[in-house]
Amino acid sequence: MKPRESIIRVIAGLLAGSLLAGCATVPPKPPGLSFLAAHRVVIDSRSYLPYSALLDSRQAQGSWDPDAFVWTLTVGRHELRAAPQIPVVLIDGAPETIPVAPVLRDGELLLPQLVWDRWVGQWILPPPAVGPSPIPSHLRTIIVDAGHGGHDPGAIGRGGLREKAVNLDVALRLRDLLERDGFQVVMTRDRDRFISLSQRSQIANRQKGDLFISIHANSSRQRSISGYEVYALSEATDDHARALEASENASLPLEGGEAVASETETIVWDLLYTEHRAESLDLAAQVCRGLKQAQLPSQNRGVKTARFAVLKGSRMPSILVEIGFISHPAEETRLRTASYRQRLAEGIHNGILAFKEGYGKQP
Repeated sequence: MKPRESIIRVIAGLLAGSLLAGCATVPPKPPGLSFLAAHRVVIDSRSYLPYSALLDSRQAQGSWDPDAFVWTLTVGRHELRAAPQIPVVLIDGAPETIPVAPVLRDGELLLPQLVWDRWVGQWILPPPAVGPSPIPSHLRTIIVDAGHGGHDPGAIGRGGLREKAVNLDVALRLRDLLERDGFQVVMTRDRDRFISLSQRSQIANRQKGDLFISIHANSSRQRSISGYEVYALSEATDDHARALEASENASLPLEGGEAVASETETIVWDLLYTEHRAESLDLAAQVCRGLKQAQLPSQNRGVKTARFAVLKGSRMPSILVEIGFISHPAEETRLRTASYRQRLAEGIHNGILAFKEGYGKQP
């Protein structure tokens, strides 16, 4: 097995959504004050705690996935996933880079003591909170992302129509429709300015968005191609998706000041999305259906997947909507009109409402 495939396999296990059967379940009992001293293991002047000892703290449940080689530790509502030699742990589903990787010794996973100090110890030692836990809100905040902007015009039609202007107009119309229904809407940009791809997902995460909707217009060298399509994040569906992926990600080298992620970090971010993959595909299908129900004079090209950088860092169900081909003469003409842009916004809006209705019924 190639090194990258091995890393992918391990981290995929980290991101798996369910525990294996047979995990140890024990009644809660706080650890004694001598817990750390009694179980600490020192290797090369670094302190570790055995995974089994954390289970013996009597407030944790655990499981081991032998296929993915991933250990899971659950304490109340909190969850830790770790694997040997991987300097990343998942804390409640979010990746955290750690300076010292877990170690496997004699079949026992040893976790760096900082994992206890920073997370597990905090979960176990404090007294339980008083009163009921608040019920989380569902689909309250929607991030609407108008693609391109500023010095990045996006695709340009034969008649001179610029994608960045179309994207922004449709995004603003979508915002108005969603706000009318009581949603909180956060725009990554609400005017003609440049926002880097990474900044867009950072805005979405910082605002704790429930959905991320990125609006774009398509382009092709084949002027006969037209229609709308909706993308979720995964391997490119076909040659067209691969070409579009390269085009939409083309600005990455020009966004100076953004550090290049390590291979491990890149894989983590790629696979972190698996937590929301099914929801994103469902959202894409609902939006595609909403656009179809708007009876647009344009071809429904369906739901597709590609590795769009703008979707990659968003920690929520995320889609990219290609509202039409600006390279198609007739479609460029339609995209110029306010009435057609309004119908596009209404189609996307109706798809979001349909997704929300189904999402609210999920356990």
